[in-house]
Amino acid sequence: MEQKFRKIWELAIPYLKLGLMKDFVVHTNGVVKAMELLIAKEGGDADILIPAAILHDVGFSKVDKALQTNADLEKKREAQRQHLTYSQEIIEEVLAKVGYDTEDIRAIKEIVMAHKFQDPTEMSKRMLIDADNLSDVFKEQFYSDVQAYNSTPRQVYEFRTRNQYYSSTANQIAETEMAARLKEINNLE
Repeated sequence: MEQKFRKIWELAIPYLKLGLMKDFVVHTNGVVKAMELLIAKEGGDADILIPAAILHDVGFSKVDKALQTNADLEKKREAQRQHLTYSQEIIEEVLAKVGYDTEDIRAIKEIVMAHKFQDPTEMSKRMLIDADNLSDVFKEQFYSDVQAYNSTPRQVYEFRTRNQYYSSTANQIAETEMAARLKEINNLE
């Protein structure tokens, strides 16, 4: 991660640590890694996309803990909706502290709002969705999810095969990562 984004990362970590659905620090680190890979191949404004990647899940810090950990699918969806709403104020606060202007903050908030429950046409919004989904197939996040969801590697693998991506770059990265996860799983079994 570039130095100019380190302060945003440092300010985001306390919020990410309050999320309970998974290890959001590990997850967000993977989203940033995925976003960097996507920007390198697909292009895009790193000054907007990297902060969006860092801050996309900070809203979970304010979602009721019982709602975050509920097994009911509708409750999980409600937690997702709330995290989007709560993220807006946090994003504004964090980015104002590091000197982002109002227009860039607005753009980042719009990208974050579109990463769940939408099928956006804008490349920047699609890139965050791709990065978010890619994080889940990277090794550290994958096995972190095995623990967080009290699942087996095979169950998480089967679930992650349903991830969909917008860009060919994301599809290629996912195929490579999923092949590696499958090999690991087969070696474990």
